[in-house]
Parts: sequence; C-alpha cells; structure tokens
Amino acid sequence: MTEIKNIIFDWDNTLFPFKEKYWELAHRQLFSEQLGPFTDQELNHFMEKYHEFDELLWPQVHQRQMTIEELREERLRLTLEYFDLEIDEIYLRAFFKNFLNRLFELIEPDEQLIQNLKNLSKKYQLALLSNSGRVEQREKLRRSNVEELFPVYISGETGYLKPDARAFTNLLNKENFKASETLMVGDLLEHDIKPAKDLGLQTAYIGAEKGTIADYEFETIQELFNSL
Repeated sequence: MTEIKNIIFDWDNTLFPFKEKYWELAHRQLFSEQLGPFTDQELNHFMEKYHEFDELLWPQVHQRQMTIEELREERLRLTLEYFDLEIDEIYLRAFFKNFLNRLFELIEPDEQLIQNLKNLSKKYQLALLSNSGRVEQREKLRRSNVEELFPVYISGETGYLKPDARAFTNLLNKENFKASETLMVGDLLEHDIKPAKDLGLQTAYIGAEKGTIADYEFETIQELFNSL
C-alpha cells in the first residue's frame, strides 16, 4: 500500500460495529421490554426470524422496489405475523424511532478506533462515505466521537447513494483525491468495493469472505489498521 495517499472509509459495519453490536443489542432490549417476557431461547428464535425477514427484504431496497422506511415496518410486521403476535400499526410506525433512541443511548466512543484514526491521519488524508439518513448518521458519529476526525459524506446529505459512482466521484473531486492514490475500505462488495474498483481506486474488503474482487482482504478493521 505504499502508493496510497488517501483512505475513504465506509461507516456502518466497517468502522462502526452497527449490525454486530448495537443493532442487535438495541433490538433485543426493545423486543424484551415491549413484546416479552421472553426466555433466552424464545428471544433468540424471534431474532433469528427477524434477521431472516430483514435479509429477505433488502434486495427489494437495492432494486428500488421498496424504501428503507417500508423495509423497517415490513420486517417487523412479518416477524409478528410469524409468531402470531398482535400487529399494532401505531407500534409499527413508532418502532424505528424508539429503536434509534435506544441505539443512541447505547453508543460509547471506541478509544482504540479513535486513536487508530488519529495515527492514520498523520500519514494519509482520510474521509468517510456512508449510505444513511443525515440525522441518524450524524448522531452516531457524534456519539462515537469521530465526527471531527475526517470529512464526512452521507447519502442523506449529498443525494448520492452507493453504489452510484457519483457518491465516489463527488468525494474525490471535493477532497482533491486522485483515484489511483486512494484506498476504499468497506464491508459490502457491491456497494463499496466494486464501484470503487471501477473508478480506479484501490480497495480493501472487511469481512469473512475470501477470494473477493478486492485488492486487499481483512477479517477485521483492526487487521487493516495493523497493516497500515
């Protein structure tokens, strides 16, 4: 990676353990409080089905057949139907707001992550490129205490949603990053890695898959930090 001068990071599930840690914990707490009481086994089963419906619906969002807002309500509706639980439309509409409030309460700064980013900034120009709503993502960044560490580009603010090439070129142009000297780091091959490679960026995939199209592969973000 000697030719790299700039690094663009994805946020959720790359730098920020959203799905692995906070998404899971916030949902478990809310479901236990609002739909329980559950035994551990019952809650695990409920979450398994919730995950299944979530994964089932996401392709429709990617194909623009469903909005993210519709997905959030539908995955919960399908899970409640599966377990023959009462479906309250007011509860469905309010759930994501309740989830966000709980999520925000749980977030704590990761001091190791902060120090790693500060160390990298001494050698590389850093930036963040994320698909999400403005309010949600800004609050997650603020509570993680990283918002001031790099320029932040959020689809809810720019209007460009990865894998749209404009999400990348907008950042490259505004930060004056040369594509061939820039590393894109992300956890989604279709949204982070492929479009970046198509534009001539170097790429680093974070996740469990092997033999991907990425130039570099790391199971964890810490492995990437160690290599840099």
